[in-house]
Amino acid sequence: MIFNYRKYGSVNRLRTFILYSFVLYLLSVYFLVILPLPNPKHIHSGYKEMINIVPFTFVRDFIRKNPFVLYNPKTWIKSLKRPTFYVPVFNIAMLIPFGIYLRYYFKCNFKKTILFTLFLSLFFEMTQLSGLYFIYPGPYRLADIDDIIQNTIGGGLGYFIGWFAVRLLPSREEIDEKAMQDGLRVSQIRVCLSLMIDMLIMYIPYILLKTKIPFFVFTALYFSLIPLFNGKTIGSALLKFGIVFENLKWFRTVLRGLFLTVYFLLIPSGLLYLTNEFNKSAESLLFLIMFAITFLIYILFGLITILTVVFNKCLLFDVLSGTVYKSTVRR
Repeated sequence: MIFNYRKYGSVNRLRTFILYSFVLYLLSVYFLVILPLPNPKHIHSGYKEMINIVPFTFVRDFIRKNPFVLYNPKTWIKSLKRPTFYVPVFNIAMLIPFGIYLRYYFKCNFKKTILFTLFLSLFFEMTQLSGLYFIYPGPYRLADIDDIIQNTIGGGLGYFIGWFAVRLLPSREEIDEKAMQDGLRVSQIRVCLSLMIDMLIMYIPYILLKTKIPFFVFTALYFSLIPLFNGKTIGSALLKFGIVFENLKWFRTVLRGLFLTVYFLLIPSGLLYLTNEFNKSAESLLFLIMFAITFLIYILFGLITILTVVFNKCLLFDVLSGTVYKSTVRR
C-alpha cells in the first residue's frame, strides 16, 4: 500500500487483485511441488536414482502403458484415469496461469514467457532433487526433465490464452492512469494508513525513552507541531500528501492535532475505562445497564469510524478543524 500510494497516490483494486492472486497462485504451485512432506527417517533414496534426464519418456510411457486406442471409444474414459495421461496434463495445466500473467500484466513476449517458465520449472525440479534444499537426507520426489518440458508447454499455452486477457481486461497503462487519477484525491484509507505509520513512529521512541509523560500528550504535540512546518507528518510525507487550510493555518493545525488525539486516543480509552469500571460492579442492575450502554457506545464509535473511512467521508476531527488534504504525487 505504501508503494502504491507513493507511486500513484491510490491503491487500484484490479492491480491489487492481479498481484495478490499472482502471489497466491505461485504459493499454491510451490506447495503442490513440495507437499506432502515425508518423515525424514523414511528417506533412503539417492540423488542419482531420483532424476530422469531422458526427454519425452512420458510419451513412451503413454504408448506402452495407457489403454488408449483411437478407434475404440470404450478405452477413452479408462485412459483419462491413468497417471500416464493425467500427470502430464496436470503438469501442463499447472503453469498455464503463469503464462497468462506474464503476457497480460508483465508484458512479456513469447520468448521471455518461455524462458521464465523454463526457469521456474527448473527451480521446482531442483527443489525436489535437493530434497527441499538439503533439509532431507535425499530427494523424496523424482526430478524429471519431462516435467520441465510439460511445464514449459503450459507456459507457452498460457501466453496464447493470455491474448483474451489482453483484449478483455484493462491494460496496465490504463490501470496506472486510473490509479493516478484516483490519487489526485486523498482517500480516508490513505489518511488512516499515514496515521498508523505516525503512531508507530511515535510509539517506538516513547517506549524506549520510558518517559512518564502520557502517550496522548506525546501524540497531541506530534500532530499539532510537526505539520506546522510544511503541512506534513512523517506518515503523510511517506504517502505523499499534506494538509491545507484556507486560513488560520497555525491555529487550525494545532486544533486538528488536539481533536485527532481526542478522537483516536482519549475517547476510546475513556469508554474502555468506564466499561471496565461498570463491569466491576456488575451485580448492581444500574451498573449492569451502564456497562451495556457504554460498551454499545464503544462498538458504535468503532463502526462509525470504519464506515466513515470505507465510504471516504471526512472524519470528525477533520470536519471540526476544516482540514483539506492535497496529494503531492506527480503525474
